[in-house]
Amino acid sequence: MDQNAQLAAEIRAWMLRVMEEKGLNPATWAKAAGVARTTIARPVKEGYAFVTSSRTLAKLAQAVGADAPDFRQTAQAKIVPLYLPVRHRVQAGHWIEVDLAEQDFPAPPKGVRPDDDYAEWPQWLELVVGDSVDREIPPGHFAHVVDAIEMGYSPIDGDFVVVERRRDQGRLRERSIKQIAIREGRVELWPRSHNPAWDKPLELSAPGEGVEVELVGLVIGAYRGMR
Repeated sequence: MDQNAQLAAEIRAWMLRVMEEKGLNPATWAKAAGVARTTIARPVKEGYAFVTSSRTLAKLAQAVGADAPDFRQTAQAKIVPLYLPVRHRVQAGHWIEVDLAEQDFPAPPKGVRPDDDYAEWPQWLELVVGDSVDREIPPGHFAHVVDAIEMGYSPIDGDFVVVERRRDQGRLRERSIKQIAIREGRVELWPRSHNPAWDKPLELSAPGEGVEVELVGLVIGAYRGMR
């Protein structure tokens, strides 16, 4: 087991122990710490190999009065895979069961490496399937994404981001790429498409009844494999 996987396993064990001792679940712990539920729900999954940052772990521990893991050891880990994996598909308007969302990804384009400027945080590729952002990233291209939750990202006007909407208590999920526009203090998430069906923004603060909206990734590039 490599260093990242070992540390991720230790963090998973720590989170599970804290939840058992404190009578918490990912949702209640996340609410207490002021973080997204996925900040906890993802690392406690078996096989999750990314290392949660020491800053995030400190925040989680402080929120519930728990002892944190050894931050010095955790801080030594660098998430530097040789090439980026494909982890998701993005397609506006396409809802999929969460249990099926992680299956059958295509092979990534060859030679797409992590960006050193974001080496502290998880990075991956997402296959763009729909046309809601085809003015910038046509279908069939791969978006290079940085984990917005881990990096503590705050919306910046003009950035492209991966937006995840969840409904039915998180059982159904939709991922799409949108461009941030900040208007009079409101964060709007705009498609950039030639398709007139995508002509309205999604407001981060008004997602609709029974729907949760979260910025989960910062898009820093796009690629198309040629061979």
